Amino acid sequence: MTRIITIASGLPGSGKTHLGINLALELVRKGRNVALFHKGGGSLSVDQLLRLPGQHTSQDREGNIQVLRRGYQGIDLVSSRVPLSRWIAVDRQQLDTLVRAHEVLAGYDDLLIDTSGMTPRNVIACCRLSPVVLLVVTPDPRSLAETFALLKVLQLNGFDSQALLIANRVESMTQANDLQVKLSVKTMQYLDREIPLLGAVTRDKHVMQAQRQRQAFTSLYPESRVSSDLVRLADELDNVRVGASAHPASVSAFWNGFAASLQLPVRIAGDATLDNYRETEAPLEAEAMKGQDDLATVTSLLRFEGPLSRLDEVMQGFSAVMRFVANDMLVLHEYLADLDDMPEHKDDWSVVDNMVLELMLARILKVLLNEVDHRQQVCFQVEECPVDGRDESWLHRGHYIKYIFLMPGQPRTVEAISDELERLPDLRHSKGQDGECICEIMTAVRDACLSVVNTPQGEIRVNFWHLSGVHAREVVEQQAQGVAADRAMDHHPAHKRLH
Repeated sequence: MTRIITIASGLPGSGKTHLGINLALELVRKGRNVALFHKGGGSLSVDQLLRLPGQHTSQDREGNIQVLRRGYQGIDLVSSRVPLSRWIAVDRQQLDTLVRAHEVLAGYDDLLIDTSGMTPRNVIACCRLSPVVLLVVTPDPRSLAETFALLKVLQLNGFDSQALLIANRVESMTQANDLQVKLSVKTMQYLDREIPLLGAVTRDKHVMQAQRQRQAFTSLYPESRVSSDLVRLADELDNVRVGASAHPASVSAFWNGFAASLQLPVRIAGDATLDNYRETEAPLEAEAMKGQDDLATVTSLLRFEGPLSRLDEVMQGFSAVMRFVANDMLVLHEYLADLDDMPEHKDDWSVVDNMVLELMLARILKVLLNEVDHRQQVCFQVEECPVDGRDESWLHRGHYIKYIFLMPGQPRTVEAISDELERLPDLRHSKGQDGECICEIMTAVRDACLSVVNTPQGEIRVNFWHLSGVHAREVVEQQAQGVAADRAMDHHPAHKRLH
């Protein structure tokens, strides 16, 4: 019989997908047949964490293709052709077809469900219908509060599965135990249940290093501390026994129950019910219109002006200000905190990719921190920046997150940054509006860009674009590996001034 395990958290960016992938790999290494079900898309999806082959389809007994699978080092990464959030919008006949098609997943020993990016209704349904639920918390103070809130909503909706805690990104087992005690004090007082600690995953730079290479950290760094933590988690999970009150571990029962839950009201605190309209994604017909709509205008998400000494603090606390780009900002901050020095010579880089641009951004920010007086005023801004893709010499079509740093530009600072930029091949120099001097580099597949602008007003503006959001993570690795060398940048709208 298939063991169904849902991985959930109260706070986005807690590391569910990382844990799901690596835990599944450890279970495979123990001899089990494992699949990881995921939504796909989102700001940090399976597709972003791993280099994967193309999707393969599975037919149900009626010949319908509803399940998508890709293999990775012995595990199957599975998703639904019709996203779970849209099942509520299909007719009864198509819903029955979807349920029957997903029963093919009964052939696994373990079916792990990563709830990253799912709607609240789907998360609640998956948790209620799984015999075992792994709740991921981090030392972030909001994480415990949001996990408690999730448990409260689950209990309001008849949750009786076995819930176990995983403390992620902790410094020690002591810190993990402290998190478990703090959560259980609240759950015992208000929900009359204790949440045992399954295990802890320590903070380790190898996680980000593996992510930059789009591989699982347990595969690239099997001797690391964090990989040892995953081995212990898999061992502890093998010792978990499902209680009699939990939902039966049947794949057929799970998907039938999931379909039935779509028609039931979801209770939330205050005797209210979840608004189905607000949580449901666009109708299925909208998929056919994808690519035909006009992209939205640039939207400012965050702006900070103040002393340079506070910039790092603002970046770390960004997710408390705007959840929309919380995952992107946290991942960027992890990158910049852990990046090692890049090679000294151009010839050491054969292809400019996201990792190269992130390395260079880190070096530029270090130069600014060293050269700029920390008492001087700086500006940091985040924008959602859509690109229509019509310009073949610019970024691919998609919704991008654009980070903008505006700082005083003394000659010595400009020279130091120029020396750093010259390490990169294919660096382009041009003139922008009002005589701005622009140095710019784009990834070979046109999915990220870094530019440094020296303004006539004596300021330095650093711009970094990268794909983000459910509309933006399109596959670009099959595109041309080069970019046009004669691109005119003088009046490109992406180089508009901040003010």
